[in-house]
Amino acid sequence: MKIFFVAVAALALTLSSCKNSQIAYKHYGPVAVDSTQALTLDQMLLAFQANPKNDMFTFSAPLVGVCQSAGCWVNVQPSNGDLIRVRFKDHFLVPPATEINSVAYFHGRAYYDTLSIELQKHFLEDAKAPQSEIDQITAPKIELNFEADGVWVKKSSSKPNK
Repeated sequence: MKIFFVAVAALALTLSSCKNSQIAYKHYGPVAVDSTQALTLDQMLLAFQANPKNDMFTFSAPLVGVCQSAGCWVNVQPSNGDLIRVRFKDHFLVPPATEINSVAYFHGRAYYDTLSIELQKHFLEDAKAPQSEIDQITAPKIELNFEADGVWVKKSSSKPNK
């Protein structure tokens, strides 16, 4: 009988602790993002490289950087490549306090862009990079970018017991 009560108590504790963990979602931008249609970042890159004319995608990736000045861009990183900057169409913003490693779903357009020296330095200043890193920028750079018209940020959080 004692074993029965211990098992019931353990089960009750396990189930109540599961209720305390919630996934919070926040949408930004004018376009709703359908996460069920999302590719991984690596899949999106392969598809874009295979056919650059097909440039509209929905993909998911953890955030590795967030603009600390205004939230006007985020960085994501494929498994075997350079950072990809995601900028926001019509200048909607993601809060600068958005946590690194939060999973985000993006909808928008992939494209190559030439970044001027000034813009590269501006992005590093937004990221609060050290001046020594900013001073190393001496030439324009061509990089893959993504212009999102919708972002859905998913963040795991715990709520205290009541």
